[in-house]
Amino acid sequence: MHSTANDHKSAPTFASDNAATTTVERAKPHTRHRIPRILRPDWLPFAIVWAVASVIIVLLTVSTHPTDSTYALQYSGGTFLVDRAQYQRLADAFLNGRTWLDVHVPDWLAAMDNPYDVQARGAQGTASGDPSLWDWAFYHGRYYCYFGPLPAIVLFAPFKALTGTDLSTAAACAILAIAACASLIFLVQTLWKRFWKGTPRWFVVLACTAIVAASGLSYLVLVPWFYSIPILASLALAPAGIALWARSADDSGSAPRTGMVAAGSLLVALTMTCRPTFILTAVFGLILLWPQIRSREMLAVRSRHAIQASLAAIAPFLVIGGVMMWYNTIRFDNPFNFGAAYNLTGFDMTQRHVSLQARLFSASLLLFAPMRFTRSFPFTANVFATDGTNPWAFLIRNRNVIAEPTVGGIVALSPICLLAIPAVIWFIVSLVSRKRVNDAVVTGTSRAPEMPHVSQISGASRSCAFGITCLLLAGVLACIDGPFGVNARYMCDMAWLALIGTMCLLAPMESASRDKGHRWLTITIVIVLVLGLVLQALWLMTTGRLEAWNVSNPALYAWLQGVFTR
Repeated sequence: MHSTANDHKSAPTFASDNAATTTVERAKPHTRHRIPRILRPDWLPFAIVWAVASVIIVLLTVSTHPTDSTYALQYSGGTFLVDRAQYQRLADAFLNGRTWLDVHVPDWLAAMDNPYDVQARGAQGTASGDPSLWDWAFYHGRYYCYFGPLPAIVLFAPFKALTGTDLSTAAACAILAIAACASLIFLVQTLWKRFWKGTPRWFVVLACTAIVAASGLSYLVLVPWFYSIPILASLALAPAGIALWARSADDSGSAPRTGMVAAGSLLVALTMTCRPTFILTAVFGLILLWPQIRSREMLAVRSRHAIQASLAAIAPFLVIGGVMMWYNTIRFDNPFNFGAAYNLTGFDMTQRHVSLQARLFSASLLLFAPMRFTRSFPFTANVFATDGTNPWAFLIRNRNVIAEPTVGGIVALSPICLLAIPAVIWFIVSLVSRKRVNDAVVTGTSRAPEMPHVSQISGASRSCAFGITCLLLAGVLACIDGPFGVNARYMCDMAWLALIGTMCLLAPMESASRDKGHRWLTITIVIVLVLGLVLQALWLMTTGRLEAWNVSNPALYAWLQGVFTR
């Protein structure tokens, strides 16, 4: 009896201990949630990549000794004036309630029958000694900025209002590049979590590093002109918006989180106010949210939540699109004219017609132009040079191609993209094989083999669909940009898509290969990714490119030359 009594007395103590243990166990996740998300193990390597990349961006920005100078340009025998402070002028206009830029307009320019004729405009600039501005929009006697207004609204105008001085273009490029770097890393980490099941973290971090390096951020801060601003702003917006779409839902078709859907749509829609071609990335919303669309949790009226999700996805595009149409109408009397047609550049944009053949050829150069190597430092050279020593000069000689110095196209600088072709073939073969197995099981001619989990199949298929869409969109953007120039700046529109698309195709293929005990594909991908990083570094040191170090920073170039040639 005594023993029993003791047992009864001890029972509450045991229950209490058990409850305490349970409380401690339940407290562990709560304690973990107090750790900032950026410092959690899954995020920490990506945060380190962002921090290191941000430091490099700042150093690259400083290395070119940038200034917002104004200088005379000689082109086709004429004289023009280049003013790099175009966004600063646009900020002044907004602060004073205008859309046109309050800068001097030569009397002869306003009186010209066709001010977009570059030959006549250049001759008048030389004869009068009062040249017109280069690469500014001109309409009804006034200068306008045809580049997207958002950077002026969120960066240049507030800085001027608070400090009374202009924000330098180089500083704005660095700020936007750091934001774009975070946006790209956020997208890669999101794709890993949602689609790249079983892919090691170190492998994703390496891929993320290669994607950031090849995205063109380094080039855009090394050439800190107003051309770089809208591209960097769009790179800061679009990848983050796509990532929020991916995080707002899953592949089960359950109701999405409307807040994330709205935020993603807003960020992607805002690219219309920076670089309008980036609005094409809205197509990723259909892919990432397709399970919800198919289950009628979006783009349907089956429930209040479905209606809210639909409005969250569509309303930002309607609002931002309406604002831009109003802005365009005020400036150019046309809601769909962003002003590029009125640009005072090296050809008459109002009369320019590019054949389909020329468009495809220019797009091919942006994507597939070969790399030009040399025997002396920095071991690469301008692939579009027309001198007799360039074996690739025939690519642009006697062709209607506007080419700026670069060492090669996207695939040449990022050879990992070559693996996209076998990855697409693998994806198609795996789909066919899976269909045959399913058909055999249904007909009873075969037993069902061990298959991966349904979520893994869905994730891999969605990842490959996302990747193929990235590659197709990169090709579309190349066709849009190609007629206006084949240069490293335009490659930044699509390089990130080409690399992310390739990795979305390779990740399921690499995971399947590793599950079978094969490591050759992993090793191949790592080698090619590292090779791409080396080629990107050589490209930055190349002479002849815009703002090349041998001209903008001879001391740095001499030091690098000594490092590589000792």
